Amino acid sequence: MKRICYFILALYLFNTGCIKKGDLDFKNVQVDNWTPDWALPLISSNLTLQSLAKSSDMISIDPTTGLYTLHYTAPLFSISAADYIKIPNQNFSTPAFTLHNPVTSASFTGTISDSASSSSSFVDTNGALLNHVAIQSGNIQLQVFNTFNQNVSISVVFPNITKGGVPLSLSSSITYPATSSTFNTIIAGYTIDLTNGGTTSNYMAYKLYYTLTGTGQPIAATNTISASMSFSNLNYTYIDGFLGHYSIRIPYDTIGVNIFNNNISANVFLLNPSVSLTFTNSFGLSVSADLDSVFGLTNKNQERNFTMPPIVLNGAPSLGATAITNFTIDSANSSIQYIFNPGPNRLAYQGYLDFNPGVSSGYNFITDTSSISVSAVANLPADLKIITLALADTVKLSLPQDTSILQSADFKLLMVNGLPLYGTLQFYFADSNYVALDSLILPTNNVLQQAPVNASGIVTASTSAATEFIMQQGRYNKMASKVRYAIVEANLNTSGTSTVQILNTNYLNVKLACRFTLNVTQNSL
Repeated sequence: MKRICYFILALYLFNTGCIKKGDLDFKNVQVDNWTPDWALPLISSNLTLQSLAKSSDMISIDPTTGLYTLHYTAPLFSISAADYIKIPNQNFSTPAFTLHNPVTSASFTGTISDSASSSSSFVDTNGALLNHVAIQSGNIQLQVFNTFNQNVSISVVFPNITKGGVPLSLSSSITYPATSSTFNTIIAGYTIDLTNGGTTSNYMAYKLYYTLTGTGQPIAATNTISASMSFSNLNYTYIDGFLGHYSIRIPYDTIGVNIFNNNISANVFLLNPSVSLTFTNSFGLSVSADLDSVFGLTNKNQERNFTMPPIVLNGAPSLGATAITNFTIDSANSSIQYIFNPGPNRLAYQGYLDFNPGVSSGYNFITDTSSISVSAVANLPADLKIITLALADTVKLSLPQDTSILQSADFKLLMVNGLPLYGTLQFYFADSNYVALDSLILPTNNVLQQAPVNASGIVTASTSAATEFIMQQGRYNKMASKVRYAIVEANLNTSGTSTVQILNTNYLNVKLACRFTLNVTQNSL
């Protein structure tokens, strides 16, 4: 039977630094050989707003006023140029060329070489006026058509498509009596100059060189040769010029606003919530971000929308650089208070990114790795009206299990409230699975009085309340061996329609001590 005595002594020595004797003021604590009383501290839980945040980087303290501000940071979305800006397939056809010096022969056996030049426009349905395109990968198909009854060898040269300074040249041949041929090749690593020497955009030039070798068949002045070229599956590493207009959908997504590490639920009205957005843009063009649908979702999936203006993003100043655009959504430029009052469990959003908004020309550039990303920080100052606020704290707790000498356990709970809130508090003994085994406080004794506040809603003093509960041996024995945790729950709100400020000096402190009355014989010691 000595184990309970040793446990009490060890627990007392371990905990006396947490609770002072005067905090609980048990009267007439005595120890004698026959009916000793043992008094010992069990827990001291101090709840502040900072202790409830997941980590210290989620909460800040105003250095002047001490006002808490909760922060929730999350990436919203990110897009890459290669996923959205595509080079459309290009199809070019030459006219049907006749010989510059027409030849008419009933039986042609000679050789004639000739050439012809032509140009076309690079086509883009988004209104792009491109200067240069560096090809990462792609294919070109050359088709040659011939009405000469002769053998033909053909080369098509693109003077503005070069690799290492050498123009792209495609060759094919048609052997009579065939009238056409097809040739495919890969054009990775080439750069297309669409400026015609810096004078225009979207300019594509090509030249045909061909040689006729007579077959003894007739040749007429009306015989022609022509070609068509198809560029497909074009991917780029770099584009410049005016990229035109794109409207890219920002897909629907949600962000959980779960910033507390303890069990907590709240129905609060915030005076000055805001969301700070940071856009990082390595596109060399201006972009308008229009989050046209932003709303909060509660546990019951109730939606609360708010509106905000489009945000114009700065373009990257040079290749390889990024431009940062910061924008704060607050009550001055939006109805954001509506979404945070009462506070949601999730923020949902969707919208559009519009490229080159309101302009039809200008100089742009992108690479295949250019990107736009945005992150958000929700800033929630603790300047608020609380409808309901449920706080909980869980601490490890063990109780003496050898209870054959126990007559009763007298628990005393001291509650010191330095928060500008009032409500109720309950203390639970819980097992290893956090399941409540017993509660300590009678409903009539668990009222917390609000700490007094000044006209600004700032606490000027604290209030305290104490409750005592005697647990007889049978009830104590039923739970003592199973207790592993103590759970302190507080349900709080503010008075009337007033608003309060929660500062770093505000707290709710709960201290628990127990006095064990023992029935001990000398043989038990």
